[in-house]
Formats: sequence, structure tokens, C-alpha cells
Amino acid sequence: MKQTTFAGFGTLILVSIIFFFATIFATVIGGVIGWVVGLVFPFVITTLNQIAGTSLTAFQVGAVLGFFGSFFRPNSNVGSSTK
Repeated sequence: MKQTTFAGFGTLILVSIIFFFATIFATVIGGVIGWVVGLVFPFVITTLNQIAGTSLTAFQVGAVLGFFGSFFRPNSNVGSSTK
């Protein structure tokens, strides 16, 4: 009985660690993509800063969007075609 409890606890810790690093990874990838977008389309970052009332760099804008986006991943294939 106790072994099952420890296995469940270990699984919970492992899943938490995976979600933590997935969020960090999404933030870094978002920052890099934001930096690239800022190089190619600088007006996008300028417009986002004006709308938000901030003065973030392109990397920071991408990192913020990547961080928030990591919490809004689809977890099902609702509406997707199998053809």
C-alpha cells in the first residue's frame, strides 16, 4: 500500500518538473522568435509596445507571449480532421 502512495507522489513530482521546464522552454523559444520578428518587422514590436504602454525589447515581448502561451496549449483534437 505504501509503495503505491510513493509511486503516485513520484509521478506528481515528475509531471510538475516537466510542466516547469516546458514553461521555461516556451519562454526562451518565444523570446528568440520575438527577437527574429523584431529584426524583420520592427513595427510589430513598436505597435505592441504602444498598445500595452510599455517599452519592452523584441526578445522581452516574445518571452512574455511565449510564457503566457505555454499555459494555453490545446489538449485535444476537437474539430480536427482525420482524413
